[in-house]
Amino acid sequence: MQTLKYLFGLFAFFFCVNTAHSQKPKVELDGTQVTRFTSAINNQQYVLYIRFPNDSIKPNKKYPVLYVTDGQWFFTSLYAGYGGLRYDGLNPDIIIVGIAFSSDYENSRSRDMSPTPAKPVSFDTTNYPGGAPKFLSVIKNEVIRYIDSTYPTDTSKRCLYGTSMGGLFAIYSLFQEPTLFNQYIIASPYVQFNHDWIFKFEKNFAAKNKTLNAKVFFSIGELERKDYVNSYKKFVNQISATKYKGLVMKSMTIPNMSHSSTSTVGAIFGLRYIYGKPDIALNNDLLDKYVGHYMMCTGKIAIDTVTILRSGSHLFVINESNERVKLLAESPQRFSIEGDNVVFEFKKDHNKVTGLEVIIHDEHFLSCKRID
Repeated sequence: MQTLKYLFGLFAFFFCVNTAHSQKPKVELDGTQVTRFTSAINNQQYVLYIRFPNDSIKPNKKYPVLYVTDGQWFFTSLYAGYGGLRYDGLNPDIIIVGIAFSSDYENSRSRDMSPTPAKPVSFDTTNYPGGAPKFLSVIKNEVIRYIDSTYPTDTSKRCLYGTSMGGLFAIYSLFQEPTLFNQYIIASPYVQFNHDWIFKFEKNFAAKNKTLNAKVFFSIGELERKDYVNSYKKFVNQISATKYKGLVMKSMTIPNMSHSSTSTVGAIFGLRYIYGKPDIALNNDLLDKYVGHYMMCTGKIAIDTVTILRSGSHLFVINESNERVKLLAESPQRFSIEGDNVVFEFKKDHNKVTGLEVIIHDEHFLSCKRID
């Protein structure tokens, strides 16, 4: 009975991966580039799928980079999910890099994402040679160096995405090279690998380190195997209990989703969490300087007025329905509306507020002159 139970669980696990991610006809995606290389570190061939922000690179600006493991499967998921979030103004411009295998996906990922050699268990015939240390070196010394030398990247904002074995690899990276990435999106990680090896790895790290400067989003599917979910929760609780200084993390159970579907839905929630716009606290005296009425103009023609008021520690704008809409402070002069790709940037002449600029989808829309 126990053998049948395990076999069923194993079948469900690998079936959902293999059927959901079988090879599809190739398509071209707007604003992307494909680069192939053979690693000098492990002599393996890789493919990089690179998505540019808003289909172009803006001069004098540096971009956060999201690195996606299993890029042959999940680059398109991140590409589409990010596109919707970006259009709504919920995420900033980023570069997305999918790290893909050129062929033999299952054996390639088992090789590169297993942090230690492991024997197959029960009916599992997968070979785990423990290639993660070399694969991490490939990412660090070849992929990241190439991206940083080719594109205007913000090296202080590197994010790593991984799901299942890729999620295990992301956790391994977090504790093996804690300064390489400072943001992580980890969906349904295979923490049961090699008899809970990653549990021991984290404990050994914690014994020597009390600080972990990272922002991490974990997710698991509500419909995944119970033992898989229980192991996931146990591991997340173990990290939380360590109380690392500098670690910010969130765990989410994705309703009505199982192992493969969580990889996509969890990625979208992860993007929202990792790249959510800031809302910094500003002094009320500064906010009060922005309160007033502003004339919206196109050229010399006045078309409407914008009213800004303060309530508590936030500014609000009055919309066309006479409703108050909260503004989030991205900087002392720049404010945004959550869920709407609109930015208000106040203009000053010395210490006097003279007007504001309205920016929609990163493009200047109109100027407003202060009238009181």
